[in-house]
Amino acid sequence: MKNKNLIKVLLVALVFVVAGVVFSCTLGKKKPENSEEEVLVTEEESISEAEISEEESSAELICVHVCGCVAAPGVYYLPKGARVHEAVEMAGGMTESADHQYINLAKEASDGSKIYIPSTEEVAGGLVPAEEETEGSLSDGLVNINTATLDELKTLPGIGDVKANAILAYRESAGSFSSIEEIMNVAGIKESSYEKIKNFIKV
Repeated sequence: MKNKNLIKVLLVALVFVVAGVVFSCTLGKKKPENSEEEVLVTEEESISEAEISEEESSAELICVHVCGCVAAPGVYYLPKGARVHEAVEMAGGMTESADHQYINLAKEASDGSKIYIPSTEEVAGGLVPAEEETEGSLSDGLVNINTATLDELKTLPGIGDVKANAILAYRESAGSFSSIEEIMNVAGIKESSYEKIKNFIKV
């Protein structure tokens, strides 16, 4: 009798063990499918978020050219609304020879603009415009030699009444300038004069 009871107990235990194994296998087969779906969804969400972030990021950046007396002149990208001093800092800051008072560092940097930091010698020698930005200039601070008035042309270093009138006369006879280098075709403006004004003019 004892042997029969023991056999019954063992059979019942075996049934439970087999049922447990079958149940575990069933769960094991379902989990990978769910996990794979979750991974796919997560990857898709990550890709979408990355694309959105990249689009938002590029839409909010501006590009500026920082040159002159800075440690690392070049083209830099800044967040929209950034100030000029932030662009200068990205270019390594001003050098010892820079005139720290010439440019308005608190001004908002504009997309596509050139930020030129002159030296103290340039400012003292009148090799830069008397004003950082003239009335007829755009936000980049450059004088458009195709549209500038007599007074606006005279803000350029080394350009007085005679040369400014010569530029206006050239425009009337030859038409608009196709490049800033073409200004050397104007009577009285040779390479030496061009070198002084090339960083402050555009077409």
